[in-house]
Order: sequence, then structure tokens, then C-alpha cells
Amino acid sequence: MKYVELGKTEIIVSQFVFGSLTMGTLQRNITVEEGALLIRQALERGITFLDTAQAYGTYGHLRKALNGFHGQVVIASKSIKQDYHGMAAAVEEARQELNRDVIDVFLLHAVQREDDLDQRRQGAWQCLLEMKAKGLVKAVGLSTHNLKIVEKVTDWPEVDVIHPIFNKLNFGLINVENIDPTEVLRRAFEKGIGIYGMKPLAGGHLYQDVVSALRFAFNFPFLHAVAVGMVKAEELAVNLKIYYGEEVESTELSAAAENKRMYVIPFCKGCGDCLATCDQGAISIVAKKAKIEHSLCILCGYCRKECPHSMIRII
Repeated sequence: MKYVELGKTEIIVSQFVFGSLTMGTLQRNITVEEGALLIRQALERGITFLDTAQAYGTYGHLRKALNGFHGQVVIASKSIKQDYHGMAAAVEEARQELNRDVIDVFLLHAVQREDDLDQRRQGAWQCLLEMKAKGLVKAVGLSTHNLKIVEKVTDWPEVDVIHPIFNKLNFGLINVENIDPTEVLRRAFEKGIGIYGMKPLAGGHLYQDVVSALRFAFNFPFLHAVAVGMVKAEELAVNLKIYYGEEVESTELSAAAENKRMYVIPFCKGCGDCLATCDQGAISIVAKKAKIEHSLCILCGYCRKECPHSMIRII
């Protein structure tokens, strides 16, 4: 496993990041016991960088996995809170729930609007800067799907870490038109900002092309690390083989992909754009949100291409 400094933070991380979103309440919602076992297996295989968030519902999974583990571990968390007091409570929740005096990396979660930092979420950002000054957080920054946000904050000396969406399809990127993602990330990387990518499998839609997709992300020169979501041991085993450049058997890929399902993220807007694309009749609108009938779904992925908000994922 390769270990690198996350930008200029002096925090040493594994290049492979365990992303806990998929196992949390927003997606597969596996038990704390199942999740903790898988995370512990990853730790024992050398993955020392764990990514979580207040919204994921995975603090318990991480805490149980870390119980009795004595190796060095870096944890990044995030919160969507906009005001000072809300963010202060989010940091304290992370410290208590993760049983850690100091959170290594804490980010503003899902900064998509260009007025978020200097207007709507200014209080939360100021809080993170103060938490860092007090020594409760080592590094601060933001996660985003918006390349213009990355461009904007690259020149902000207070930003230590950026967690952008990154995959070979540019799936989920906002404002990708006329903007070269490689150039944007290169500039931030060369400024010394720590950058670790998210969604290298495009929300699961590249699961049939997992080898190429993950190697594309792991080999990208302007990312320090890449977060990969996993929910079972077969995925961990295959993803590690891909990371190490080892040959992966078709049977291993099949085992890792078994039981994949199309899921609608709870933040679905209920616009209905996905309905007409489903020839199987697997999608309906229930309680103003899209709902997928798994017994009818064939995982073609056409619905996710029509979703304007990237709310449909294969997990």
C-alpha cells in the first residue's frame, strides 16, 4: 500500500480510502457488526484512511471497527450544517461517536453553490477554522461535485483538503462544460491542497468496468487518494487486487458484483424524468420520490442517465 502526505497537511494517508457512504443509512444500510468487520479487514490490509460523514450514519461502524485496533488511522468526516453552532455540534458529535479527541479531517459536506462558502455557509466555515485553531480538527476543507467551487477555493490559503467527485465518465460533475477537470485538479494539487476523489465507479454505474475505472482513478496524478465504497468482503478483495495491479478472475468480479441493486438516494426531488426511460416498468413515484421495484429492474442504468440530480445509484 502506498502512503502519501495529504497535500501540505502533514497527515499521512493510504492512497486507497475506505468510503463508508454505501454501507450507511443513505444506501445499503448494513448492520454495525457487518460494517465494522469489513472495515477492520480493510485496516488489517493496510487501508488507513477512512471517510465518513454526519449524514452517513456510519460512525458506529467505524467506532466498532477501531475498537482494539492499534495501528495509525486517519478519519475524514463532513457535515452539511450551514451555521456556526450546527457545525460545532457536528464536530463534537464526531469526536464523541468516533471516540477520538481530534478529528483528522473535517469538511463542509456537498458544497455545490458558488455562494455557499462566503454567504450561506460562512458560519459553518468559520467554525471549522476555529475548531482547527483549537486543535480539535487537524485539517479543514470541503467536498463538492462542482468544478467551479474547486477553482474558487484553490486560492484560499485556509483550505487544506478538497474531496471532489472523480471518475472517467465525469458522472455527477456540475459545470463540467468548457472546464477541464484535469487542469482544475492539477492546479489545486500543485498548490499543495490535499485532494482525495470520490465515486470512482460513478455511483456504481461502472461496476461492470471496475478494473479500468479504479485504475484510472488510482493512477490519476493529481489525486493523493481515492475513496471507494464497499459493503462486502468480495468487493474489498477485488478492489485491492485492482489497486495492486494484480490479475482479477472473472469469478471474483462476479462475486463482487453479485446482488448489486439500483437505489434512489433519499434526497430524490421526485421530478419523474427517470420514468419514461424504464422499459421494465420498474420505477414509480411514491410519496413524491422515485421508487425502484428490484424484481423488475435489470440494472440497465438508463434511468440514472436521465436523473438531473444524480440521485440514482447502483450499490
